Amino acid sequence: MEATSNISGKDGRAQGRFHRDKERKELTPVAVRTIASLFDLWKVPPRAAAKLMNVDEGTWAAMSDGNWQGILSVDQLERTSNLVALYRDLKEKMDEQAAETWPTTGNSNAPFRGKTPVDIMVLGGLPVIQAMRRHVKAMQRQPELVS
Repeated sequence: MEATSNISGKDGRAQGRFHRDKERKELTPVAVRTIASLFDLWKVPPRAAAKLMNVDEGTWAAMSDGNWQGILSVDQLERTSNLVALYRDLKEKMDEQAAETWPTTGNSNAPFRGKTPVDIMVLGGLPVIQAMRRHVKAMQRQPELVS
């Protein structure tokens, strides 16, 4: 699932794959299973997982257990897409084990200052999740950024 650009239509509303109700309804089940599996792999605590997905903890519990029947919002699909792409980018840069542990490992380098990448993304939401992807892309070009 790749992030889409937000192109505004005549009415000012963003248009794209994630903005059509039908596509969101179709993407939701696989997106929820995928992000739950990714968070399990990364060992993201439930409270942080809920914040990363912009839902309350009860909703996240239902999502991660496979009992949630809702439809993800545009924001939630963008989050999922970017987080999955972040993992893919990490796997291109690092070995499998490092790609699995990096998001929840404390990092002394800027911009982390002792926090984990997940901590930073939880605090900043989608814009910071997207910035984290850019950071990892920069790591691919500059190995000295890896901690």
